[in-house]
Amino acid sequence: MSPTAREEERALYRRAIFDGTPIPMFIVDEDLRILDFNTAAEEMLGPESAIALNGTCGVAFHCVHAEPNDCGKAEACHTCDIRTSVNRAASGEPVHRKMHIAKFRTPNRIVTQEFLITATLLPFTKTPEVLLALEDVSRLGALRKVRKG
Repeated sequence: MSPTAREEERALYRRAIFDGTPIPMFIVDEDLRILDFNTAAEEMLGPESAIALNGTCGVAFHCVHAEPNDCGKAEACHTCDIRTSVNRAASGEPVHRKMHIAKFRTPNRIVTQEFLITATLLPFTKTPEVLLALEDVSRLGALRKVRKG
């Protein structure tokens, strides 16, 4: 097998792992621009997933703070756990299991979701790229409330 064919095979192998992970995962830069995402993230983004590439996470997720200012421009963006986790990871500090509560706009209402964030700097990139995993744990919070009630 030629080196090029081997590299292509390894790239397909890595892509299969990325797409086979059931947690929405994004590759983002320091400004939270989406460079790539897996199949679970595509499902999370819905029909607008194709236009999410090169856009910011806040706009792609319909974050209430990203409208109309764009992601990173509102006061709330300075304390956004997704943004701070990505920035910490981009500087070389891995972030594992950081809880974040986000508010997103849907066509009919504003939805609150709880996420566990994992952010890890990807090696061997020219500029910092971060693997960002967003595990939706909203249902777990609701189950805890039912158990306590």
